[in-house]
Amino acid sequence: MNDETLPPLIFPSFEMKIARDDRTVKIFDPVRRSYVVLTPEEWVRQHCLHWLVARGYPMSRCSVERRVDGGAAQRFDLLWRNANLAPFLLVECKATTTSINDATLRQTAWYNLSLKAPFILLTNGLTAYCARIADDGTVEPQTDIPEYSLAR
Repeated sequence: MNDETLPPLIFPSFEMKIARDDRTVKIFDPVRRSYVVLTPEEWVRQHCLHWLVARGYPMSRCSVERRVDGGAAQRFDLLWRNANLAPFLLVECKATTTSINDATLRQTAWYNLSLKAPFILLTNGLTAYCARIADDGTVEPQTDIPEYSLAR
Protein backbone atom coordinates (compact mmCIF):
# COMPACT_ATOMS: atom_id res chain seq x y z
CA MET A 1 0.00 0.00 0.00
CA ASN A 2 1.29 3.39 -0.96
CA ASP A 3 -0.17 6.39 0.87
CA GLU A 4 0.22 8.58 -2.23
CA THR A 5 -2.21 6.38 -4.18
CA LEU A 6 -5.03 6.38 -1.63
CA PRO A 7 -8.19 8.14 -2.79
CA PRO A 8 -9.63 11.34 -1.34
CA LEU A 9 -12.59 10.68 0.95
CA ILE A 10 -15.75 12.48 2.07
CA PHE A 11 -14.11 13.05 5.45
CA PRO A 12 -11.78 16.03 5.98
CA SER A 13 -8.07 15.39 5.87
CA PHE A 14 -6.12 15.49 9.12
CA GLU A 15 -2.50 15.65 10.20
CA MET A 16 -1.33 12.09 9.65
CA LYS A 17 1.69 10.44 11.16
CA ILE A 18 3.05 8.04 8.56
CA ALA A 19 5.93 5.58 9.02
CA ARG A 20 7.58 3.53 6.29
CA ASP A 21 9.97 0.64 6.23
CA ASP A 22 11.18 -1.55 3.38
CA ARG A 23 7.86 -3.35 2.95
CA THR A 24 5.04 -1.45 4.63
CA VAL A 25 3.48 1.93 5.15
CA LYS A 26 1.94 2.50 8.57
CA ILE A 27 -0.31 5.19 10.02
CA PHE A 28 -0.49 6.22 13.65
CA ASP A 29 -3.75 5.33 15.40
CA PRO A 30 -4.26 7.68 18.38
CA VAL A 31 -6.73 5.35 20.11
CA ARG A 32 -4.51 2.26 19.93
CA ARG A 33 -1.46 4.52 20.43
CA SER A 34 0.53 2.66 17.81
CA TYR A 35 1.34 2.54 14.13
CA VAL A 36 -0.82 0.14 12.14
CA VAL A 37 -0.49 -1.07 8.56
CA LEU A 38 -2.08 1.39 6.17
CA THR A 39 -4.62 -0.75 4.32
CA PRO A 40 -7.45 0.74 2.24
CA GLU A 41 -9.85 0.02 5.14
CA GLU A 42 -7.49 1.62 7.66
CA TRP A 43 -7.36 4.72 5.45
CA VAL A 44 -11.15 5.03 5.80
CA ARG A 45 -11.14 4.10 9.51
CA GLN A 46 -8.57 6.76 10.46
CA HIS A 47 -10.36 9.48 8.50
CA CYS A 48 -13.71 8.56 10.07
CA LEU A 49 -12.15 8.39 13.56
CA HIS A 50 -10.60 11.85 13.27
CA TRP A 51 -13.81 13.29 11.78
CA LEU A 52 -15.90 11.96 14.69
CA VAL A 53 -13.42 13.35 17.23
CA ALA A 54 -13.60 16.72 15.44
CA ARG A 55 -17.41 16.48 15.75
CA GLY A 56 -17.16 16.17 19.55
CA TYR A 57 -16.84 12.44 20.08
CA PRO A 58 -14.30 11.89 22.89
CA MET A 59 -11.37 9.71 21.89
CA SER A 60 -11.31 8.29 25.43
CA ARG A 61 -14.70 6.61 24.81
CA CYS A 62 -13.65 4.97 21.55
CA SER A 63 -12.58 1.36 20.97
CA VAL A 64 -10.92 0.34 17.70
CA GLU A 65 -10.99 -3.11 16.11
CA ARG A 66 -12.17 -5.11 19.07
CA ARG A 67 -13.78 -8.51 19.11
CA VAL A 68 -17.57 -8.60 19.14
CA ASP A 69 -18.77 -10.69 22.10
CA GLY A 70 -19.38 -14.28 21.12
CA GLY A 71 -17.69 -14.12 17.73
CA ALA A 72 -14.04 -15.05 17.46
CA ALA A 73 -13.74 -13.77 13.88
CA GLN A 74 -16.06 -10.79 14.27
CA ARG A 75 -14.37 -7.48 14.94
CA PHE A 76 -16.01 -4.07 14.85
CA ASP A 77 -14.09 -1.11 13.45
CA LEU A 78 -15.03 1.70 15.84
CA LEU A 79 -17.33 1.83 18.85
CA TRP A 80 -18.11 4.88 20.94
CA ARG A 81 -19.50 4.38 24.42
CA ASN A 82 -21.52 6.79 26.54
CA ALA A 83 -20.63 8.06 30.03
CA ASN A 84 -21.92 4.79 31.52
CA LEU A 85 -19.73 2.86 29.03
CA ALA A 86 -22.76 1.47 27.20
CA PRO A 87 -22.40 1.29 23.39
CA PHE A 88 -23.62 4.46 21.64
CA LEU A 89 -22.33 4.51 18.03
CA LEU A 90 -21.06 1.47 16.15
CA VAL A 91 -19.02 2.32 13.04
CA GLU A 92 -18.22 -0.15 10.29
CA CYS A 93 -15.57 1.01 7.81
CA LYS A 94 -14.99 -0.55 4.41
CA ALA A 95 -12.42 0.08 1.70
CA THR A 96 -13.50 2.51 -1.01
CA THR A 97 -13.81 -0.43 -3.41
CA THR A 98 -16.50 -2.07 -1.23
CA SER A 99 -20.07 -1.02 -1.93
CA ILE A 100 -22.35 0.09 0.88
CA ASN A 101 -25.34 -2.16 0.32
CA ASP A 102 -27.72 -4.59 2.05
CA ALA A 103 -24.92 -7.10 2.67
CA THR A 104 -22.66 -4.60 4.42
CA LEU A 105 -25.62 -3.25 6.38
CA ARG A 106 -26.49 -6.81 7.48
CA GLN A 107 -22.91 -7.31 8.70
CA THR A 108 -23.11 -4.16 10.81
CA ALA A 109 -26.55 -5.14 12.13
CA TRP A 110 -25.22 -8.61 13.00
CA TYR A 111 -22.38 -7.09 15.05
CA ASN A 112 -24.89 -4.83 16.75
CA LEU A 113 -27.09 -7.73 17.92
CA SER A 114 -24.80 -8.23 20.89
CA LEU A 115 -23.48 -4.66 21.21
CA LYS A 116 -26.92 -2.98 21.08
CA ALA A 117 -25.65 0.46 20.11
CA PRO A 118 -28.60 2.78 19.40
CA PHE A 119 -26.79 4.23 16.35
CA ILE A 120 -24.74 2.73 13.53
CA LEU A 121 -22.60 4.37 10.87
CA LEU A 122 -21.50 2.46 7.80
CA THR A 123 -18.97 4.01 5.42
CA ASN A 124 -16.55 3.24 2.63
CA GLY A 125 -15.14 6.76 2.74
CA LEU A 126 -16.99 7.75 -0.43
CA THR A 127 -20.45 7.48 1.08
CA ALA A 128 -21.82 7.08 4.58
CA TYR A 129 -25.05 5.69 5.96
CA CYS A 130 -26.16 6.46 9.51
CA ALA A 131 -29.17 4.91 11.20
CA ARG A 132 -30.84 4.75 14.58
CA ILE A 133 -31.68 1.26 15.72
CA ALA A 134 -34.98 1.33 17.59
CA ASP A 135 -35.64 -0.96 20.55
CA ASP A 136 -37.76 -3.20 18.31
CA GLY A 137 -34.87 -3.53 15.82
CA THR A 138 -36.30 -1.13 13.26
CA VAL A 139 -33.62 0.70 11.27
CA GLU A 140 -34.39 4.42 11.03
CA PRO A 141 -32.15 6.29 8.53
CA GLN A 142 -30.61 9.51 9.84
CA THR A 143 -29.49 12.56 7.87
CA ASP A 144 -26.40 13.02 10.07
CA ILE A 145 -24.59 11.37 12.95
CA PRO A 146 -26.09 11.92 16.40
CA GLU A 147 -24.52 14.56 18.59
CA TYR A 148 -22.38 12.88 21.22
CA SER A 149 -24.21 14.97 23.84
CA LEU A 150 -27.17 12.62 23.23
CA ALA A 151 -25.12 9.70 24.57
CA ARG A 152 -26.70 8.89 27.90
